[in-house]
Amino acid sequence: MRIAIVTWEYPPKVVGGLAIHCKGLAEGLVKLGHEVDIITTDYNLPEYENINGVNVYRVRPITHSHFLTWAILMAEEMEKKLGILGLDYDVIHCHDWMTHFVGANIKHLCKMPYVQSIHSTEIGRCGGLYSEDSKTIHTIEYLSTYESCQVITVSKALKDEVCSIFNTPEDKVKVIYNGINPEKYDIFLPDEEKWRIKESLGIIYEKVILYVGRLTYQKGVEYLIRALPKILEKHNVKLVIAGHGDMRGYLEDLANKLGVRDKVIFLGFVNEDFLIKLYKIADVVVIPSVYEPFGIVALEAMAASVPVVVSSVGGLREIVKHEYNGIWVYPKNPDSIAWGVDRVLSDEALRKYIVENAKKDVYTKYSWECIARETVNVYKIAIDMMK
Repeated sequence: MRIAIVTWEYPPKVVGGLAIHCKGLAEGLVKLGHEVDIITTDYNLPEYENINGVNVYRVRPITHSHFLTWAILMAEEMEKKLGILGLDYDVIHCHDWMTHFVGANIKHLCKMPYVQSIHSTEIGRCGGLYSEDSKTIHTIEYLSTYESCQVITVSKALKDEVCSIFNTPEDKVKVIYNGINPEKYDIFLPDEEKWRIKESLGIIYEKVILYVGRLTYQKGVEYLIRALPKILEKHNVKLVIAGHGDMRGYLEDLANKLGVRDKVIFLGFVNEDFLIKLYKIADVVVIPSVYEPFGIVALEAMAASVPVVVSSVGGLREIVKHEYNGIWVYPKNPDSIAWGVDRVLSDEALRKYIVENAKKDVYTKYSWECIARETVNVYKIAIDMMK
């Protein structure tokens, strides 16, 4: 099968979990014997590379400061690139709203099966539709569910959300979880290197709470910072925040107001190699999301043998089972987050039990080869629909 995967981000350009998902899926499909072309965007990387058997084509759309406008310009360039490549594909697989117009236009022009993956919704990301741009993006998301032959969501919770807000037929939406290459995170890091990394971050005797992700409303980082004073009543910790986003200034001010700025380390974006090492020095990973369709960070931490404390929302509830392979806490609730962190840091037996179960789940349930097989089955449905 020849497959075109269309995504606005792809490693080494990584903005969020979408890039990691597309890379894992593409390489999983190649391992199954399929030919995969990635159509993506970047201004500095080569226009073509073959990465681990995947053909990666990058377009360079006209620049624009308005993201919605830029996304539409990007989609036009992606559609043109597919035309240059010949449009000789069995299926086109688009990811999130930015690429919908590519899939819909090619479906109608070439009678090509079009599959749409939805990784989150505008309502969920923003907590509602509060601007003209948000309303437009919401409408594009609706069109992607209407125009596509099949829709893939990364959790049952997101499927329910999509079917509810877009009135999408349930039998059109297939749930396929995100995946991971657990061996990448399941590494041995010598104690000497752990100490060196901690010292470079200004961490000597403290235990490490790690947050990984964007600094945006949906990720709930402010509630983790608000929980820190209560955590510090029982534990000598530092909070390491790996990620960037438009809330950084607000979060730094919040830490100052709470008197814990010296206990919070903002690293900004970190590359994958250093992120893996951060997992290995962490005593607990906290994912305090307000809205989380899946939560690939949870899988990464579980593979790295770090206990996870997660908000009981969305896909996180499906990955993590309370006090079996992680700890649930209430979203937007600093007291609950503090309780969850204390639960892990205070009970070594529970910690070991959680870590063992989590690692077993990661290896048996979330391999990319398994996810690629499930995705091919969805492609076959879409292809049959277009005959």
